[in-house]
Amino acid sequence: MTKLKFHFNIKDKKASTQTIVAVPSYGDYVSHVFIKIPIYNSKNEQIGWKVADDYVQHLDNNLYSVIINSTYQIFDKGSISWKYAFLKNEPTVYYPLNKLVESAIISGTGDYAKITGSVKLLATADGNRNVEIDYNCD
Repeated sequence: MTKLKFHFNIKDKKASTQTIVAVPSYGDYVSHVFIKIPIYNSKNEQIGWKVADDYVQHLDNNLYSVIINSTYQIFDKGSISWKYAFLKNEPTVYYPLNKLVESAIISGTGDYAKITGSVKLLATADGNRNVEIDYNCD
């Protein structure tokens, strides 16, 4: 098992977000959010980008379904993609705070083309997102 660790911060000045509200009405609300954020190693050197297209859908009174589709593009290596879904009381794509979330790797490119494994992410109130990827190469 190989580990890859890095972090990003949603408040990074290089980050960009675009939200498209497909259905604005309260009972049927749906939005699509595009995100690009630099990712950094433990020495705070940029090693790539997190790019994501996320969805928010209103389900019930103050209950929203959030689906995060993330790809980590690592410079000169390739990319690793994963997906995570959760429920939230507001229509935002922010991960639950101080809760370790985990899901399977769904695909990769380049050096990561044939990997299997999981992605773990911990979000903190200061905007930091700490990521650990555990993977095997086939």
